[in-house]
Amino acid sequence: MMGHQKVGMLCAVAALVILLCLPPHSEATSSRTYRVHGQVTAVNFTQAPHMIVVKTPLPKHDNMIVEAKVTAQTSTMRKGKRVALQTIRVGETVWLTYVKQRDGVFAKSIQVQSPH
Repeated sequence: MMGHQKVGMLCAVAALVILLCLPPHSEATSSRTYRVHGQVTAVNFTQAPHMIVVKTPLPKHDNMIVEAKVTAQTSTMRKGKRVALQTIRVGETVWLTYVKQRDGVFAKSIQVQSPH
């Protein structure tokens, strides 16, 4: 009986070591990237984390609201040039590429559209 307990304990320890060595989450399995086109309804750059809220029209007169954290890794562009989040205004139209992860929604890129 003692031999079986030692083998069981070794297996449990080995499994624990393997779990602890794995990264907390894998980019491929725990996050998905999405892209939406819509109107900016809010921008928060005074509090951390910075946030952007985009309203995207859906069929049947519905809307989808995406609220994403803006980080130092977020690319914010206007007319092909990098701009600060503070230059984006409510009412502007943007392409927002974002990633849904376990710890939130993060903006990867914000492309401000020029008015026609």
